[in-house]
Amino acid sequence: MTAYEKIVEAIKEFNYPYEPEKYKGSAERYFTYNYADERPSLFADDRALEVTASVQIHFYLPKHEKFAKLKREIKEALQAHGFTYPEVTILTEENKRHIIFECDVEVEMEDE
Repeated sequence: MTAYEKIVEAIKEFNYPYEPEKYKGSAERYFTYNYADERPSLFADDRALEVTASVQIHFYLPKHEKFAKLKREIKEALQAHGFTYPEVTILTEENKRHIIFECDVEVEMEDE
């Protein structure tokens, strides 16, 4: 399973739209996600078999909404799906709140 597939498994339970990189819909609450880094972590026969992927999961919601409980639930969902405990950054944009969850996950090496 890829890092993106693991992210989807973790966030789909929240029933908000999600897309890699950039959301093109019109929902007020949504997720996007991206790779921040990827490095080999398990080798055999002189090749990488597993990588540690550093990822960012972004959650957007209206600026005025309370978010502490949902933020905790998202962190717990990510951790329950094999991600390291996320570091969180909260940004306030013009009309939106942007919560960034940064964490790592080990995945099998993808064929390119």
